[in-house]
Amino acid sequence: MATCCGIIVFTVWELIAIVAGLVALATNAWIVPNNPGTACILGIQGAGLWTVCTGKGTALTNCEEVLSSGGGTSNASETGQNIVSQIESIPEQIQSPSSWIFTSNDECTPINDQTAVMNYYSSLPVGATDAKDYTLFVQSTRGLVACFCGLGFFTILALAAHKPGRGAAAGCSHFMKSLQISAGICAIGVFIGMLSGISGSQDFVWDQFGASLEAGWTNVANMWGWSWWVFVGAVGWAILGWIVMCITFCCSGRSEKY
Repeated sequence: MATCCGIIVFTVWELIAIVAGLVALATNAWIVPNNPGTACILGIQGAGLWTVCTGKGTALTNCEEVLSSGGGTSNASETGQNIVSQIESIPEQIQSPSSWIFTSNDECTPINDQTAVMNYYSSLPVGATDAKDYTLFVQSTRGLVACFCGLGFFTILALAAHKPGRGAAAGCSHFMKSLQISAGICAIGVFIGMLSGISGSQDFVWDQFGASLEAGWTNVANMWGWSWWVFVGAVGWAILGWIVMCITFCCSGRSEKY
């Protein structure tokens, strides 16, 4: 069987990846605008997979700052006014008090109000003439992150079940690990795809909002938050965990010869 030391090391390693995945899943900083222009177009202070935080008028303030800077064109003014109008029409539930964990303030949707969250993701960028529905992206990311965490637990169980006469447990462990990492990579890809789609909007360009936004990949980098980076780290840690698992099985094979 796999050595006790190897099982313990791999279990601890895998639990770190699982906990990081759960933290990312539960927190509200997947989207965090990094400048006034991005905050204005997104209409929020931060957003996660289960909650949206408006910052109690922060987006309105950012829009006013961008529009008064004079850096954009006449189309920028029209687009900005559309954004302001839509932000003002966001349901009151968005700004209702919430005790959601890891929030920088209490201006977030409560966990039991997923309708408001889906309403937000159903039309992005806020106020854009070519806004698109990204609810499927968010729901897919939720499911993939949850699968990443769940498959991590099953991988631990499969590894612990390995012993002489149960060679299939090793194959099962590798299979579970491959599924876990695939789910993690797919979640990262889906979320980046959503941000890329948002940044590709005709209303999300430099020439309309002056120096507050930059063209290209920088648009995407101005949107992702620390929750997303925690999950990226979890996936990277899980990939290294596959190497740890291979070493565990290698040591197991040597011990069985003696």
